[in-house]
Amino acid sequence: MNTIATISTPLGSGAIGIIRMSGDEALDIASKIFSTKLLKTFKDATPNMMYYGTLTTKTISDTVLAVYFKAPKTYTGEDLVEFQCHGGVRIVDEVLKACLDNGAKIADKGEFTKRAFLNGKITLSDAEGIIDMINAESIAAINAGYRLSKGGISDKLAGIQDKILYCVSQLEASLDYPEEMEDEAKIDCKAALKIEKEELKKLLNTSNVGGYIKQGIAVAIVGIANVGKSSLLNTLLGRERAIVTSVAGTTRDSIEENIEVNGVLLKLMDTAGIRETEDVVESIGVERSLDAAKSADVVIFVTEAGRELNAEEKNILEKLNKESKKIILAYNKCDKSALLDNQKEGFAISAKQNIGIDALKEAIVDMFITKNIDASSTIITNQRHAEAIKVAIDELETTIKLIDVEPIECVLVNLRNAYFALGEITGNCATEDIITNIFSKFCLGK
Repeated sequence: MNTIATISTPLGSGAIGIIRMSGDEALDIASKIFSTKLLKTFKDATPNMMYYGTLTTKTISDTVLAVYFKAPKTYTGEDLVEFQCHGGVRIVDEVLKACLDNGAKIADKGEFTKRAFLNGKITLSDAEGIIDMINAESIAAINAGYRLSKGGISDKLAGIQDKILYCVSQLEASLDYPEEMEDEAKIDCKAALKIEKEELKKLLNTSNVGGYIKQGIAVAIVGIANVGKSSLLNTLLGRERAIVTSVAGTTRDSIEENIEVNGVLLKLMDTAGIRETEDVVESIGVERSLDAAKSADVVIFVTEAGRELNAEEKNILEKLNKESKKIILAYNKCDKSALLDNQKEGFAISAKQNIGIDALKEAIVDMFITKNIDASSTIITNQRHAEAIKVAIDELETTIKLIDVEPIECVLVNLRNAYFALGEITGNCATEDIITNIFSKFCLGK
């Protein structure tokens, strides 16, 4: 493979800029442009030791730190060199240009990680965990990505693939010795495949939770005008984000902000008060409120403590129920009025006095991150993984159903399909299109 190079730090000025090279010629190229008083030539560098010296290009010189990592104990599985220079835009550009002028090729997006995959350093799902960590917006998402990147999914699925492969070999062997082996092979494989199918189902059951951990929970704050929706948003955020006045209809457009609760991202949408209005701008805001409620994972319906719902509020709730939305009733201004008996199933809150807000936030997370799933264990956070596991489960169910009535040759087709479906996750059966699509999501230098 060609030796590749690129800038691994974000564009712009900063304290440090990192340029990375990977490939058989990385050390040779580095020795042409970098020198240190500690060595006659950088080719004599001790692996994993950082050297202070001078990097000289055709146009500039800079004092830098350089480190050489020797294959195969590197991120990519190849010889790898990194330069840490001053972080000026032109400086890092010139260092990269010097690497290219001396034989390196510019790296594609994610090419360092792709080489790690191709060289057997990581699995395909490990790579997806890395990109999930880079893109994560919450602690829970970072941790889920980390577990994925450290082989949590691939190890489990590789074990199931091994069991499937064992059944394939047993059934194939029985084709040569049907009288001696077929019945026993069918019984053994059927029992083993039932166990593996249930393991896959347990894993698949985590995918809904995994989606919320990765993407966050969309929360729409909805209600009629002047019940305290914007005050609630401000209190949830801990800062004044929305304008709050006593004038009904102050909020005319949706306001979106994020908070983190127990490591999980809540994507909050404060919406315009829903009411009949002749104001054109406000009416557009009302329509957007209804759209936000429809698209949200959960709706906080804000009303006032100590009074019955009015006709307008009942109408809104009826519409939300028709959409089968998850609804949390929040009775605001509980510091001024006690809850009625029929309001006890909701949440008594005071946005102004910060009463009941923590309980409300906890309740939202508990609706989606169920207590019976261990968030520190293996969780499916990737839709591609979920779809592949569904295919594998279907193929195993078909195998179990038909193994006693169909020819072995037909059953083996289903078993191999299950194996290949799981292999699209671990990477041992993934197509080039899948691999290319995954690594195209990486940034340059990773």
